[in-house]
Amino acid sequence: MSTEQPSPTRDKLWRGHRTVTSDLVAAYLILALLVGTVLSSVSIWTVNRLEVHLQQIDMGMALGRVRDDYLAGKDVGRTDRFFHGVAGSDIFPAWLRGLEPGFSRLDHDARVWHVIVDDRAGVRYILLRDYTSFEAQRVRSHWMTILSVGSALFIAFLLGALFTRRLVRPLIQLAEHVVTRPGLPPQTRLAQAYPENEVGRLAAAFDETYNQLEAALQREKLFTADVSHELRTPLTVISSSCELLLDDPAVTPSQRHRLERVHASAREIQQQLAAYLMLSRGTSTAREFEQSDVATIVLSEIERWSPRARQLGLILLADFAPGESLQTGRLFPAALLRIVLSNLVRNALQHAVTGTHIVVRAGPECFEVCDDGPGIAEDVRPQVFDPFVRGSAANSDNLGLGLSLVRRICEHQRWRIQLRSEIGKGAQFLVDLSAGYLNEDDADS
Repeated sequence: MSTEQPSPTRDKLWRGHRTVTSDLVAAYLILALLVGTVLSSVSIWTVNRLEVHLQQIDMGMALGRVRDDYLAGKDVGRTDRFFHGVAGSDIFPAWLRGLEPGFSRLDHDARVWHVIVDDRAGVRYILLRDYTSFEAQRVRSHWMTILSVGSALFIAFLLGALFTRRLVRPLIQLAEHVVTRPGLPPQTRLAQAYPENEVGRLAAAFDETYNQLEAALQREKLFTADVSHELRTPLTVISSSCELLLDDPAVTPSQRHRLERVHASAREIQQQLAAYLMLSRGTSTAREFEQSDVATIVLSEIERWSPRARQLGLILLADFAPGESLQTGRLFPAALLRIVLSNLVRNALQHAVTGTHIVVRAGPECFEVCDDGPGIAEDVRPQVFDPFVRGSAANSDNLGLGLSLVRRICEHQRWRIQLRSEIGKGAQFLVDLSAGYLNEDDADS
């Protein structure tokens, strides 16, 4: 698991060149093409069916009139259009002999013919009509229909795109205002720039939520600043008193040892308060902190937590990379390193079982805290760095804030922290410091 946050460029409101407007226009275009195709196809099919039906009725009536005139002995003419005789006989042209009774449309000699066939009293009657010109006009009519529908849809598409852009413009404007909102004065209200419609209500809802968060954040910053300020005075008194007592030659070695521990603890609390104040400000750097190499902090924390580990029946060890000097020249904010490492070690102690080995491995630009304990449950791992998340074996002293503080410090310093764990095989927290700030006087967080 890594706490690296995604790049802001991957979290833009628009990804690539896609916008709400382009999506709506594309959807409208697809819908217009689909509706246009369906309407054109249905219209052409309906017209064709209607024409065939009307032509069948008309030619059936025409054939009836011609047949009646023929049977009445009248000269009906149409020597090349009207045929009668036994079905399949040579009286009929070869291309008409295989027709079934009813209406047909045939292409012959580059002409379009409509044919009606009727069998009556053992005699077949066939009537032809040349519909070449009509078919050409019909094709042109179909194309005109398609062009008309297409033109209407294109105009509708243009109008729809125009109105879509007009309707979406307030949303685009609101999105731009939301992106630039952090740079505006506190309690600024965006809703004043929008009408009282859905967009205006959305802007008002954003104002309400954002301003509440802004006020809560301001209260938190003031609280942290007040606590840091008020605690510095008594801590300074404690440190000064310890220094005075340590200079007293009458102090016994045992008392001196206890005073040194009190003095060190007071300094550590002062540094921790400075770290919390830095995190609450959000834009502060860590240049004012004392600097230290990784190995020094690891040895200090191992010495600090070893008595607690022995009391719990655990084994706490330090392991340095072979050939690495304890003084590497690569310095980091000592207070921040100490807070991160201390919380990781304390987390391992809180969740370990008797006999567990906890090893702190360190290099010039990284360190890891690993154990061979029960491991972290799979359903807990994704939220292990979230505030107030506690494992099933956590005691009442575990508030679920230690790992959350670790992540906040790592994010502030651009350190990378990863978690690897398997049930029954322990857990490993790896902190990579190489991307952070080392001796950079001009670094901004």
